[in-house]
Amino acid sequence: MASTVSPARRPSRRSALGAAAAGLVLPLALAACSDGAGGSPGKDPAGPPGAADRTVRVEVDLNRSYGVPSLAAFARLARVDNVISGTVTATRPLVTPPADHVETVLTISVERQRKKGAPATAEVREQGGVVTVEQVRSSYEGKLGRELTAAELAETVAYRVNGVVPARVGDRVLVVVADDASVRKPGAYVVLARLVRADATGAGAASAPFTWPGEPPNPAWEREVDGEALLR
Repeated sequence: MASTVSPARRPSRRSALGAAAAGLVLPLALAACSDGAGGSPGKDPAGPPGAADRTVRVEVDLNRSYGVPSLAAFARLARVDNVISGTVTATRPLVTPPADHVETVLTISVERQRKKGAPATAEVREQGGVVTVEQVRSSYEGKLGRELTAAELAETVAYRVNGVVPARVGDRVLVVVADDASVRKPGAYVVLARLVRADATGAGAASAPFTWPGEPPNPAWEREVDGEALLR
């Protein structure tokens, strides 16, 4: 898995999607950081002002199942437990020590889903998200060889896995999910693919297509997706 913090340094690590990743050690340096996309110094260029103070880009090796020709084909694989359409009502960061592996648990109010009888509220775990530096302080302090200041610990970091923008409360999403074996409760899943519906108003809002919050996992997959086709 390769991670970049611009312009300071480019460390690297490798992992398969969904597996526990090796430690990500980055120099805090507390100079201006961006994702390389020309954003304002010290701010997350992917989100609205104040979304995060800096961005870490993480590249993850996807497993072979993402080599199927379309998202529709992917959604029919045996590993897929459900397809859900709904609204993100809460997000909770999850940091796994000692590697400081960053994930986010999304609470989704389900509007439609493919799996009959599944709960109307889903908790969906995905890689990446927005955390405070204090939540991943061991990665930075270990590299810098000093304790961070209170101001440094209060800064926020957006971890973008394969360029995917972290989900936010209010997002209308379409998620393809697998069962989360680490939780073992109904309605707990792991994200395999997430799309968002662009803000739309009026009569056409409900039929607006879903799009990727970044690049699709497979560049051959469609850029706009009709959720109805996947939910059937």
